[in-house]
Amino acid sequence: MGFAPAGGTAEWLAERHRYDIYAHIGLTLVLIGTVLEAVPPFCTAIGSWRRRPIAPRVPRRDETEPQPGKTHNSSPGQGGLKMSTPPQTDINSARISTQTERVLHDFVRDAVSRLSQALNDAAHQSAPTFEDDIRFERGDDGHFRERKKHMRTLWPTLNPEWLHSLPDYEQCVDCLRSDEVIGPHLDCSVGTSGSARRLEAENILTSLICAMLDDEGSLTFTREKFHSKWQELSDFFGADRIAAKCVAPLPHLVVPAFPVRLNDELVLDRLTDDEVTRCYRVGVIRPTSRRFPLIYGETAVGIRRTVLLPKLIRRGDEPPELPATEDEGSFGRRPYSRADLVTGDVLSALRLFKRTQIRTAGLASWTDAPWLADGTEYRVLGQWPYGGRFELSEGEVPQLLELWHLLEGGGAARFRFSIHRFNLAFERGLLDDRIVDLVIAAESLLLSDLGSGDRGEHRFRVALRAAKFIEHPSYGERDVFRVMRRAYDVRSAIVHGGSPEDTRLPDNQSADLRTFIDAVEDVVRLGLRKALSMTQDGKNISQSDYWDTLVFSNAAP
Repeated sequence: MGFAPAGGTAEWLAERHRYDIYAHIGLTLVLIGTVLEAVPPFCTAIGSWRRRPIAPRVPRRDETEPQPGKTHNSSPGQGGLKMSTPPQTDINSARISTQTERVLHDFVRDAVSRLSQALNDAAHQSAPTFEDDIRFERGDDGHFRERKKHMRTLWPTLNPEWLHSLPDYEQCVDCLRSDEVIGPHLDCSVGTSGSARRLEAENILTSLICAMLDDEGSLTFTREKFHSKWQELSDFFGADRIAAKCVAPLPHLVVPAFPVRLNDELVLDRLTDDEVTRCYRVGVIRPTSRRFPLIYGETAVGIRRTVLLPKLIRRGDEPPELPATEDEGSFGRRPYSRADLVTGDVLSALRLFKRTQIRTAGLASWTDAPWLADGTEYRVLGQWPYGGRFELSEGEVPQLLELWHLLEGGGAARFRFSIHRFNLAFERGLLDDRIVDLVIAAESLLLSDLGSGDRGEHRFRVALRAAKFIEHPSYGERDVFRVMRRAYDVRSAIVHGGSPEDTRLPDNQSADLRTFIDAVEDVVRLGLRKALSMTQDGKNISQSDYWDTLVFSNAAP
């Protein structure tokens, strides 16, 4: 116990009491601050746990499955993005000779031993260098988390000059050149019409040596690692087609069971670790925050397209074969260079199926082959954030596939412009633009029989034909007529610089513009869905007699 100074006992006690109060307040504030610092990671953990029913635990599986011209490259040969198992077709009756495999096996074994010794000697002079490799990996809860690996760099010790100086290097090169399968690829540009690279013997040898490097940075030769890499290269040399892949994330797409296959090229599926990493690196998928890099499982779903392109081997200075940019292909069957159109086709089908705001920020594409898989091209198609949730029940999946087959079977071609404008309405940022696109889509569908000289009284014709043609679950013919007539008035007011005045709905007399546009969207969707289902009579829609019969079917003679 302290002693009070003489003559000031009361004041000293009061001062000490005040000090004790302030000390307790300070301690309390420190404890509160400590608790608040723990809240964000605690909430993140709770949020991940609560989302487990939405993204159920899935077993780990092997990775299988523009602003143009922009490419993101990983370090070739080590620590880069890996190939999945591409479907390729063998055309060579001859196989790579066992002599070639044996010579390369012995060369790589000896090269790894010499390289390890050289790296250890260099380590005494300076510390080994590492590169950070950032990847996203799916956890047991179905969500993706960032994983950083420190990859040891073999450069500059492993360089062409060092490789050429090794014993038996020339024997390896001669063996590769004389091989019936590998030889034709050497000193040529090998790849596809979209991606190619000059291939030399040292590329093959370097690739095999780098495959001996494990995740911990240890360089050790094993027969298992050699044969695994050799099998991958052998499949590539013996194939006539190369898998080219494209992925477009569709966050919050929920179906009872993935994958949902649309055709032999397109599938809706969960994205793999490799696909999520590629999309993250080019910016078309993002984590919840930079501080806590977590990508939820329900975000990492989307469109995957796998196309088998002819493998091209070009010698000398032959110019590359550029894709025909004017060729748009058909619905769901677009040229590989027009992946944006394929993405639009899938979005069109989803939007025609039911009301949704689902969209994608962009796509990532790459060639799934040795020496070509490191580069990822991308194209930005929209702005962040993504759109809304799109959920299919078990019974709706077959209905969506039926709609897709109607579109792919010719329906999209018959009503091409109307579907295009309907789909375009979902990409608009302004309500005024949306209603204009929807009315244009309705005009294209309901007035397709009129010639350029017969365009009088659009407003009445669109409204009347919509009332007779479209079967609305809640509106009668008179209701549909009034909605479409008001839609035309709203569109006319906007394009002529005015403001919409009447946006009433049969079941909502005080509807605002957004609610009114949603109702018009439903009406146009029903019309397009009915037109697509008319596989036999679909062409009759462009005939005036069809509409006359429909309008006057109940009229008195």
